[in-house]
Amino acid sequence: MTATISLELFVKDLQKSIDFYKNVLQLDLSSQIENGALFKTENLHLLLTKEDEISDNHDFSGIRTARKGMGVEIISAVPDVQNFYQRIWEMGIDAESKRKRQAWGMTDFRLIDPDGDFL
Repeated sequence: MTATISLELFVKDLQKSIDFYKNVLQLDLSSQIENGALFKTENLHLLLTKEDEISDNHDFSGIRTARKGMGVEIISAVPDVQNFYQRIWEMGIDAESKRKRQAWGMTDFRLIDPDGDFL
């Protein structure tokens, strides 16, 4: 049995974040409501929620002033990193780093989403 990971990101600008995850990472938008959007893949559910929805007594109430993504890296594996990197470059999206072959054998590069989450 394979687990499904559900990840919720609180975002400042919902439409900007939807555009990033839909057009840059090419995730399929499953549903959207006024304050959120859901992307689904076989093993991942990514929920984007407007950070305005966080109440003052919520555990994440301080998120509106904190740098997001501290200590978290969201890893997205693609079948052809060279073509993906080229597409990102052609879209004018600034990759945080150049493609690099890591010591563990993976070739990768970094992106930052509109809210500062590290990908």
